[in-house]
Amino acid sequence: MPVQAKQLNFSNISSDFEKFFNQNQYNLLSMLNHFFDISDFIPLSFYQKYYSNFGRKRNFSLESMINAFI
Repeated sequence: MPVQAKQLNFSNISSDFEKFFNQNQYNLLSMLNHFFDISDFIPLSFYQKYYSNFGRKRNFSLESMINAFI
């Protein structure tokens, strides 16, 4: 008996992810915070530019700003 393979395409994955995101938005964001340390992906030069003395005082950390954009 031949095995029936289902081909995945980007639109199916995108629509499935959108459906999951809309149903479990809070769970998805809490999982991202729990399993990914965003500071590991931020280069030192980006930290230096964000916290440079030439700009204004930052009320929020760089990690929290990037999480807000995600």
